[in-house]
Amino acid sequence: MMLWKNNQFFTDIPFPNVRDRPLIVAHPGAHMNYLASWNVMVDNEAPFVLVCDDLSPAYPDGWWSSHSHNRAEYFARISNLKGIGQAYRNPDLGFQNLLIHRGMEAKKGLNDFPFLDIMYTDFPEIFLQEGFDFESKEPVLLQAASLLSSKVRDEGLIIFDLKNTPKEISLPKGLIEIDEKTSWEYMGKAEWFIIPKGVDLFHTGNQDIQAVIYKVRNKSKFPDCFDFLASLMKERRLSIDELQKIKHVPPRWPFHIHQSEYLEAWLRHAEFGSAEPFLHPMPLDSAWKKDEYKEWIQWLMQHPEQLRPQKRHERTLKIGNVGVTIVHGDILDHLDWLESIDASLVLRRELLTKCLERNPYLIKHSVNLQPRWDFNPISNLKWSGVESSPDLTTLLMRQSKSNTMATISHGDATLTSIQHALRSNNCDLPENLIVFHLDSEDYA
Repeated sequence: MMLWKNNQFFTDIPFPNVRDRPLIVAHPGAHMNYLASWNVMVDNEAPFVLVCDDLSPAYPDGWWSSHSHNRAEYFARISNLKGIGQAYRNPDLGFQNLLIHRGMEAKKGLNDFPFLDIMYTDFPEIFLQEGFDFESKEPVLLQAASLLSSKVRDEGLIIFDLKNTPKEISLPKGLIEIDEKTSWEYMGKAEWFIIPKGVDLFHTGNQDIQAVIYKVRNKSKFPDCFDFLASLMKERRLSIDELQKIKHVPPRWPFHIHQSEYLEAWLRHAEFGSAEPFLHPMPLDSAWKKDEYKEWIQWLMQHPEQLRPQKRHERTLKIGNVGVTIVHGDILDHLDWLESIDASLVLRRELLTKCLERNPYLIKHSVNLQPRWDFNPISNLKWSGVESSPDLTTLLMRQSKSNTMATISHGDATLTSIQHALRSNNCDLPENLIVFHLDSEDYA
């Protein structure tokens, strides 16, 4: 990277320095140009989170040919964030990185940030509060400046990508007063030419980025960022005890092609396909390096103040040879925990669908009790009430695909029924049973 100011050349761009957290970066309305902001942050070689809010996001796993690097997959999808959006990372960078795409209007998305270290913009018009003033001689960047920089902390940066800007535009230099709390300091024009660790840009053969950089002075007070970071990554939503139980690197996104499947597809194309090249990129083995993930989990445990584990109102007891956990709460709020303990979800179709939409990784051990196109695992299933299927707890546990089965209240929702089922059954059952209930009188 290069920075020019007053016809002088500087080798470093003054990125903010932070400790024990990633830089928080926003690129609103990015669409495909998020590759540019990503490359800029990669070139900084420091941990970062890049959030792109767009009504029509350009997801990396949407347009393969444009989102690959040297015909290999560059972004690997990871667990969903809370709420709206998809999350990705690159395992080869050597430092923590995270890409978030949220399908939402940028002004609305701005409210979710506790603060920003960097605002990367190539389309500042989206932050105009009263529409574009065609009679104003002020560049649109400054017309939108107040809202655009409202969440940028003191010493943070505005990086104005010139991709959509006319060459003749005149941008202010020096110190610029934005409002009573905010001012900008002109830092110069920056250029990024070669990003060895980055990803190919889709819009230019030169692979270059040109931007004007401003340092923000902001008198506003902002909250800490750890609630926000926890909403983006499931590991930050686990307790220390839950983190300690993680033994393996998260698998690939369940619905993405694996390397073995890629090879088979490539061979089929080579033998039976057309003369056109095989465009699907070579998949990454995982979104994480094994050692990197282990170090990341260890680092989180050493910084418990940053964790935001989901609280559970639970009771535990031993019935026969089975450890039983009764949780008063919505199963949808505890899917990260269930995944971390390798639980098998045994549920009816509607609720199971909701669970897998939030955490698709649970599909590995999930059991759909009401499949659309297959035989029902439990015939004539009746879920609750006095006419519920006899011995339903035992029937559910026999469907489990792991040593921990999770379901919701069923049968007559009494502890007595669970005790009867487990004490009277000598067959092999999972070692652990987890039952979620919403009604306080259930399993009293």
